Amino acid sequence: MVAMNLPDRTNRTVKVEELRSSMNGKGDLPGKLIVCGRVVGIIDHGEETGYILQDDTGRLVVRDYQYPKVGSLIEQQLVMDEKGQFFPVGAARLLADCEDFYISQNSSPNYKKMVIDENLREKLLLRGKVVAAIRDFFLARDFLETDTPCLVRLPGMEPYLDVFRTRLEAQLAGEQQLSEDMYLITSPEYAMKKLLAGGLEKIFQLTRSFRNKETFSERHNPEFTILEWYRAYASYLEIMDDTEALVKYLWSRLGPKNPDGTVAPLQWNGSTIDMTAAWRRISVLQAFREYARVDEQTFFDQEKLRNVVKDRGYSCNEATGYDDLFYTIFLNEIEPVLGKEVPVILYDYPLSMAALSKPSQSDGRLAERFEAYIGGLELCNAFSELNDPQEQEKRLTEEREQRRRLGKELYAVDSTFIEALKFGMPPAGGNALGVDRLIMLLAGEKDINNVLFFPQRDL
Repeated sequence: MVAMNLPDRTNRTVKVEELRSSMNGKGDLPGKLIVCGRVVGIIDHGEETGYILQDDTGRLVVRDYQYPKVGSLIEQQLVMDEKGQFFPVGAARLLADCEDFYISQNSSPNYKKMVIDENLREKLLLRGKVVAAIRDFFLARDFLETDTPCLVRLPGMEPYLDVFRTRLEAQLAGEQQLSEDMYLITSPEYAMKKLLAGGLEKIFQLTRSFRNKETFSERHNPEFTILEWYRAYASYLEIMDDTEALVKYLWSRLGPKNPDGTVAPLQWNGSTIDMTAAWRRISVLQAFREYARVDEQTFFDQEKLRNVVKDRGYSCNEATGYDDLFYTIFLNEIEPVLGKEVPVILYDYPLSMAALSKPSQSDGRLAERFEAYIGGLELCNAFSELNDPQEQEKRLTEEREQRRRLGKELYAVDSTFIEALKFGMPPAGGNALGVDRLIMLLAGEKDINNVLFFPQRDL
């Protein structure tokens, strides 16, 4: 292959969107119009002959009988006639060649598909807008943005999660060497709670988290973006208010609009959801009563719940534990219908599902934990945060034993996290929210792969 003598810089003076604005009487143009971009198509209809040039602000038709190669990146000087049409001045200058412009909607990676699929491109560009708006929301409310490690010595102990493990090798002073297992986080929770113990009171973080061995689906990717925030001297009640306010703010700023400029409802899974209405708040027990016809006595009784699961034809046996029985009913009969008209906050989970949350002050059988659902899509997981070091160590030890029974990888309880709680972490409320799923809602997109620049399938 012969090396091309390509330019190392360009002379661009204007972008496509500026040309469009000028055509509508908005904005002034420079004396010389020089654009840069990719040739994405050819028009061959008599007097309408030309090519389509695209930059990151849009597309422009250049009227020309001599076509640059489709896919190539070019620089072109233009002149605009009285009809607002653009014609080339001289030949286009090649900036970079494209050896193969074939793009498949099924097999090409997103970075290629976004060149020709403007709908996908808009969904991907929405990511940056959402992240910026999230920061605006929290900074305006005097939260501090934090930055904690993605690579840690010990990960969380969630029984049903698998982590990514790697090996740290380093040369220390003299002949000493460091060699130890390290893990990618499933959440920045431990580190952020250490910051609460250190005296920070209102913090948030946007970061990458990682989960291994999950089934590929329209809602999961092994690497994902998570938003976590914490309020010291607060509970899950304040976090409920934060969550509703955040989503409403993002929807009003970035969601679809009606022709008159008002905020449009969310069209999702055949439902029309009012994103401006007050969110419904319903307890887990109430949801089991309302959607699954399970009364309070059955809800708290493992054997009675097992009989309900059997009677409804779901798979279980005498060894099936309470949590699995619970989720058999929940995932099949309750979750799919949550948030079909307005978003729903589902709160007060059974104490066995407390994770890192406090027991309920009104009913010791429950934990102060909530999740938010919109159109059947789980958006977040939030707690009144447990700050009792003895109880926290006990729960993590029990979860480690549960991991052993499930055949999961075992590692030690993170003693540095327990030390932080012993140092004293104030009562707090916190939330972990899936940013990718939030973007899916804002984009009206049901497949997480179409809101990620580089989903796992493209790597």
